[in-house]
Amino acid sequence: MEKLAKEALQSDFPRAIRPPVGALNVWSSVAAAVLAAFYCATSIYIASHHLFWFDELLTVHVAWLPDWLAIWKALAHAADGMSPTYDMVVRMSAKVFGHNEVAARLPSALAMAAGLLLTFDCARRLTDGLHGLIALSLLTCSSVLYGGFGYLARSYAIYFMFSAISLWVWVHTRDDKRSSAILFGVVLFLGVLMHYYAVLLLVPYAVWEVSRWKPWQPFSPKLIAGVLGVVVAAALLSPVALSFSRRFSAGYWAPPSFLQLRATFSEFFPDGLFLLGIAILWIVLAGTKDGNIVLQPMQPGESIGWLFLSIPLAGFILAKLKTNAFIPRYFVGTLPGIAVALSCLLWRRFRHGYRTSLGIFLLLATWGLAKQVNTVRHPESVNPFGEPFKMETVLSVEEPVVNDGKRFVVFSTGGLYIFAQYYSKHPEQCILLLPPRIGRGWSTTGLAVNLEPYYPMQFWKLDDLKQHARETALIWPAQGTLDAMQQAGFKVERRFVGPIEVTYLQ
Repeated sequence: MEKLAKEALQSDFPRAIRPPVGALNVWSSVAAAVLAAFYCATSIYIASHHLFWFDELLTVHVAWLPDWLAIWKALAHAADGMSPTYDMVVRMSAKVFGHNEVAARLPSALAMAAGLLLTFDCARRLTDGLHGLIALSLLTCSSVLYGGFGYLARSYAIYFMFSAISLWVWVHTRDDKRSSAILFGVVLFLGVLMHYYAVLLLVPYAVWEVSRWKPWQPFSPKLIAGVLGVVVAAALLSPVALSFSRRFSAGYWAPPSFLQLRATFSEFFPDGLFLLGIAILWIVLAGTKDGNIVLQPMQPGESIGWLFLSIPLAGFILAKLKTNAFIPRYFVGTLPGIAVALSCLLWRRFRHGYRTSLGIFLLLATWGLAKQVNTVRHPESVNPFGEPFKMETVLSVEEPVVNDGKRFVVFSTGGLYIFAQYYSKHPEQCILLLPPRIGRGWSTTGLAVNLEPYYPMQFWKLDDLKQHARETALIWPAQGTLDAMQQAGFKVERRFVGPIEVTYLQ
């Protein structure tokens, strides 16, 4: 084994350090396939029990436009922050499966399952089947599942999948083959086409190459191909990306801060501290029974995995310098590297006795399964965007308002308006009340205004509201709107006070 360890230090990613293929690896592959299929199927089930959230409605409004040129124009008009490539994927899914919630979310469920399997196989090839399952199970305890990426009509799950593919290609293909370099460049190219922040996937590989670089040695062909892939994709998408940035970045709702940077790592694994504590207790109890332990040197594949932790740091710098957008889900590409690195660490430490690693796998797998089963049993508990109330509540006020003789239902935020208009039985009665001036900062109302040229919407100014005040119900009105109406001589009557406030003007 010492000879093998030396070979590991002399070769980038040696294929010699791996156990012989046996029953354990065969059964672990079967278990990985079953787990991935379970999470895919349950994500589709959860997707079928939820109406679209505001972000997803932006996706489908753009993706279901007549053709790709209309999609490009809408995004160039800052109607959404997703890439046109992802919207085309959602559009193709709708053509096959229809214009519904499941069809729009299906690409995410499939990509999440593929990402789990790719991470498993990447870790399995570096270690063995059991530790590959640990990598997969760790992901099921991460924001990949907790953030609902498998049942959201947004591109985060596909971004996660391409991150896993990039790690697999870098680790398990030969560095001196042109085809490997081309494949790596294509993977990063496609990743950026799906999500702008996938440019950060290049960071761990660049850090690895720079840390090993010597003046007389060229950089890896894979790194060069990766840079080209990222640059070409970013150049192609720059018109739509810059349009959204110019319109909303100055006042974006999630600007970078050190507090948010610190919280990002804990948000990757919401129950991480608890699981870590249980795992350490198990290591103390079982580790001494695993026989003699020979700690192997760290493999380059493990080192690359740990370098994925630099992605949020690079994202923080990028947000400070340009984008002003720093949200933990933008860095979901970090997770495959962490999962592979941790599985390699456990393999090096406990590979001669499987008691400890088996216990950790069972802990992670049980926890992930239990959380997903609970979500399947209570799909109404899903709230990935932290909405203050269930959006379905907005629809519940429609009938009482009509019964009170009101002809118009007016909203003061674009988020509530787009949701209500999409699902309302009488969308023609839904109106969005515009503020006197729409600033250049991020707002759901600003997004709705940008979307209006491509989707029928109805907007009112304050003068329009005054003309139809007695026929109107205001849904969760802004205090400034109420003050203006009172100053104009109208009597304000709050009919319902609760998650959704309904106000009448008399």
